[in-house]
Amino acid sequence: MQNAKSEAARKRYYLAMWSRGGAKNLALLEEMFKRRQELAALHGLPTFAHYALRRRMAGTPEAVNTFLAEVKSAVTDLEKKDLEELRQAKAQTSGKARDDTRLERWDVAYYQEKVRRERYAIDQEKLRQYFPTAKAIDYTLLVSQRLYGVTFKEVKVPAWHPDVRYFDVLDAHTGKFMSGFYLDLFPREGKYSHAAAFPIRGASRIAGRTPLAALVTNFNREGLNHDELETLMHEFGHVLHNVLSRTDYNQHAGSSVKIDFVEAPSQMFEEWARREQPLALFHEVCPECPQLTSDDIARLEGARRFGRGIFYARQWLQATFDMALSTDPQPPLAVLKKLEEATPLGHVEGTMFPASFGHLASDYAAGYYGYMWSEVIALDMLSAFQKDMIDPKVGIRYRDTILAQGGQEEEIDLVRKFLGRNPSNEAFFAEITGKR
Repeated sequence: MQNAKSEAARKRYYLAMWSRGGAKNLALLEEMFKRRQELAALHGLPTFAHYALRRRMAGTPEAVNTFLAEVKSAVTDLEKKDLEELRQAKAQTSGKARDDTRLERWDVAYYQEKVRRERYAIDQEKLRQYFPTAKAIDYTLLVSQRLYGVTFKEVKVPAWHPDVRYFDVLDAHTGKFMSGFYLDLFPREGKYSHAAAFPIRGASRIAGRTPLAALVTNFNREGLNHDELETLMHEFGHVLHNVLSRTDYNQHAGSSVKIDFVEAPSQMFEEWARREQPLALFHEVCPECPQLTSDDIARLEGARRFGRGIFYARQWLQATFDMALSTDPQPPLAVLKKLEEATPLGHVEGTMFPASFGHLASDYAAGYYGYMWSEVIALDMLSAFQKDMIDPKVGIRYRDTILAQGGQEEEIDLVRKFLGRNPSNEAFFAEITGKR
């Protein structure tokens, strides 16, 4: 979708991709939300959204809808601006007048990548020489150790595949064993095909249980591009949330937190793949690697932020779609079609995105907004590191106040303790409007 010059090929792929699951899955999704509505009624609640949100940071459907309305207001004009730039790029490529050029949904990823390369001179594939995979792992571990007062010690243990590596986590001050994690980094036949952190054993101080987690990815063995480095930092943020947990009870361990908070530690840790100060540490793990200059990092950041209006407008649409089904179950495709028809790109006939929107068949029902809600918290917590991204005093305070506590205290209270004030959404809205 990013590189195919043929519009016909992109269209063919787009239609195939977003018709997966078919009518049978649409019927299943509708039935799920009807049953969820019945569940809410058994608890004396008006909608499934009321039922699900009782035990989330947002608390009520009204709070979620207010948040989504603020997002919509912030990104509407920016999305139009972004799309107009892509339409202009398509017109130039095709040789047609801009007024005679129509941008389609299957064009977006291709022309975003084209504009990024031309405007910011960023070729993600060439960045693999800057981030050899083994050294990128070393970098991630180095940053984590510097920040959080821990030492990682690789140990040979039995594992499910020869590629898998295992590390003990030790307290850097006392040398005491704290936890452990596995790294399963490379693709193979039959393996889970995405990137994710899996808790294997949760902490319990009362039971004397130490945590254990696994990071599972499908990286290129030779090197990572910058997007993949961000993915590595993000997923290792989840690993840290699990292995640095010090909860009394297993049910509160690690990332067993509210779904609209669970992404906050991992989203925040992505920033250590973007900032010049921490990236300078890459030289310590790979002196022979080419180093990103200040200009390189600025161009990478510009490329990342390009198209933020498009991205967050889509996040808004999917979260709004989720809330619509969670408050008033209806045929899913009809609901999505109505929402998409009100957007600049409209609805593509023949597609049925809800049939493969797996989040809504899992815990993210009445919770898809949580990705953006978590980002509000992540960017606000990041402000504590503003003066020094490698400050161990702030890092250990973050470890003890946020990561170690899991879900045994209210997440909003943990954030207040760490920041010393009430949370703010200022940084988030600056981010989504390109002003951060």
